[in-house]
Amino acid sequence: MNLDPVDIEMYSRNQSIVFGVKKGRLNRWIHKIGIRLLNAAALRDDTVFSERIVEYPLLFMHLEREWKEVLDFGCVENLLPIHLASLGYKTTGLDYRSYPFTHPNFKFVQADILSWEPPREQYDSVISLSTIEHVGLGGYEDPIATDGDKIAISKLFDALKTGGKLIVTVPFGKPMIQRNMRIYNRDLLIDLIPNIETERYFFKASRREGWVETTSEQIGNLEYDDYNASAPAQGVAFVIAEKR
Repeated sequence: MNLDPVDIEMYSRNQSIVFGVKKGRLNRWIHKIGIRLLNAAALRDDTVFSERIVEYPLLFMHLEREWKEVLDFGCVENLLPIHLASLGYKTTGLDYRSYPFTHPNFKFVQADILSWEPPREQYDSVISLSTIEHVGLGGYEDPIATDGDKIAISKLFDALKTGGKLIVTVPFGKPMIQRNMRIYNRDLLIDLIPNIETERYFFKASRREGWVETTSEQIGNLEYDDYNASAPAQGVAFVIAEKR
């Protein structure tokens, strides 16, 4: 697989993906670099863990074995669709930007969701982690639409089978738009996503603390320490909704 240097830099920064390692040396190299990274993190007092630290475990806890087809909207800059494909799910990735990775169980669709025509009643589950909040704000040179998040949710529901599950995470706290993202409180979340059956909330009391579970009431007016930080979310809502 040939990757553009920009892709390599982006994925290395965001996911610590291993590139260019000869197969015979892979295990030894991973062990050495893993120990170095852990030691380096332990010595630093400015380590910040993004919301991925809770999003991925929550998602994997709720995957259902009987699902056959899954859609991941907003897959660029993460390996989630490859994780899902490797677990045996027939996975489709949808994003405005290109995606460099492949897998026999994975198909990528490069499209703007605002103009994308969803296949009706195709997927057992649709997943979108930390993506909906960006739709329509133009931060990734995508088209502008004030209600882009609502348009996206409507189309993702269209793509679900009846009884299928929509799994979404969004930044949570005091409502505002900052740094190319919307931040939702519970009222905005209920207005955005119908038929919610599961909701869980996590936050960090400060940017460099660990994530802990909380309630929507406790962080409904949370203001983040630094909205311009590279990992800005300090509160996150994890939601599962059913198509009825």
